[in-house]
Amino acid sequence: MPPPQRKCRKRSAGWKNVLDVLPALCLSAVTYGLLKFPVQRQLGSDRDYYYIDEEFHVPQARHYCLGDFQKWDPKITTLPGLYLLSAALIVPSVWLNRTLLSLVGLFYENSNKDIINPCTLMTLRAVNAIGAPACLYLSYRRCLRLLLQKRNGQSVISEWTIMFLAMSVAIFPVIYAPYSFLYYTDAWATASVFLWYSFHLDKSSSFWLKIVLAMFSVLCRQTNIAWIVFSTIVDVCRCAEQVYPPIQNSASITFYIWTCITQIFYFTWKKKNGSRKWSTLIRTCWHESKSNIVVIGLFGCFVIFINGGDVVVGDRKAHTPSVHPMQLCYFVGFTLVFSVPRLLLTFYNRIKNSKNRLKTIWLFNDNMRIDEMPKTTFIALAGVSTALVYSNTIAHPYLLADNRHYTFYAWRLLFGPSKPVWLRYLPVPLYAYGLYTVDSTLTRLSPAYKLAYWTSTSVVLCAQFLLEPRYFVVPYLVYRLYTDGNEYNNITCKMAVFEFVMYSCLNLIIMSIFLYRPFTSTMDDSGRLDRFTW
Repeated sequence: MPPPQRKCRKRSAGWKNVLDVLPALCLSAVTYGLLKFPVQRQLGSDRDYYYIDEEFHVPQARHYCLGDFQKWDPKITTLPGLYLLSAALIVPSVWLNRTLLSLVGLFYENSNKDIINPCTLMTLRAVNAIGAPACLYLSYRRCLRLLLQKRNGQSVISEWTIMFLAMSVAIFPVIYAPYSFLYYTDAWATASVFLWYSFHLDKSSSFWLKIVLAMFSVLCRQTNIAWIVFSTIVDVCRCAEQVYPPIQNSASITFYIWTCITQIFYFTWKKKNGSRKWSTLIRTCWHESKSNIVVIGLFGCFVIFINGGDVVVGDRKAHTPSVHPMQLCYFVGFTLVFSVPRLLLTFYNRIKNSKNRLKTIWLFNDNMRIDEMPKTTFIALAGVSTALVYSNTIAHPYLLADNRHYTFYAWRLLFGPSKPVWLRYLPVPLYAYGLYTVDSTLTRLSPAYKLAYWTSTSVVLCAQFLLEPRYFVVPYLVYRLYTDGNEYNNITCKMAVFEFVMYSCLNLIIMSIFLYRPFTSTMDDSGRLDRFTW
């Protein structure tokens, strides 16, 4: 009967929405529980124990909670997105909580302290712990679903795969442990990118909402503007392919750019009424990317007219831009390391299904298949990587001095002054294979994505002097987004579950070292305890 069927459909849709949000709620509850008990107990619940950059972020957030927006610590180098979010969430929540308790005649011990300054260290850390992982999970899951709808629809396998892939991203070790338990900008800076992008992919989203989310993402971290540029390049390329169809036949980035230039020039200047196509291209690009163009324009005005032509605010001496293309080699090495779960499973399946297992194990193959690495390509990429290692192995003073970060010890292991020079060339095959793997994966998508991705990633990384794994997170997750969005089957579902388990184990190890293996600081003579982190 039609009426009962409609009710059943509504009920099933309602349960489906609950199940969609349930993993995010569980993730927030678990993260907050870990923050409340082991983290706060080890870091000290009776006093403010600031971990490294919290020394700057927490006092600044408290100024914003008190409505004092004029005070600014010049040592802070990011825009105040996290502080605005914290004040907007905490101040009304504390006021509402106190009002409700006072109505029923109940008061709590710290009520007067909350009135004076509602943004305690615990509540500020809770903004990251409760909100950022859940937001990243929901946003990444929504992105995967939107990409899947464009390809081949949904299935039970795809739903389970998407859930575990999104959970793996939400607990991605470099931003989850320990930064989601501290008051750092990284967790929300990452989540805000995918929150905005999930609405950008949905063409029915409000124009103003996309502007607000894009601006919030940039306020959390200035370099997030590169990913708005990324989506704009993709949209413009798609519009150009629609107006000038021969562009779609381009196989490489170089030929793609050349075809774009020649097609636009030919039809605009050589053909009669060619200006109509040009005007059509402009109108189509504006319609597809107008929200991005507005935000990019506003950010450009801020940099040029307000911030003196510099992207960094505050302490610019510690973050001076430099030409550092070696960062791309570090990035692809980072990508391979965190792709180990999927590489292992793929490798296992290939050996299992291969007739010639020894040939499968060998990386090189004379056949020019997309998933095999030709010898000539390896030699070329190894040569470029060797040249970069020779000419562009540079170290920021923070990298050489701060022994609280794992990169300090990795650098000393390979590039320390007492180490032989040849040791720094050992990872060259890894760099070459990583560059090929990332590039070949992007090639499967389209030249437009490949052009946009390498442009944005180079802008984000190659101007950074400091080697910092956190800088690699968003480029890696954007790469993952389109890798994960290709197809879903039993193999990819197993890979997603295996990756989630591996990331969970790694987080457990990292947090155990962070909490239970402190060491006496060598940064000063205070005798305080420091802790290891990324």
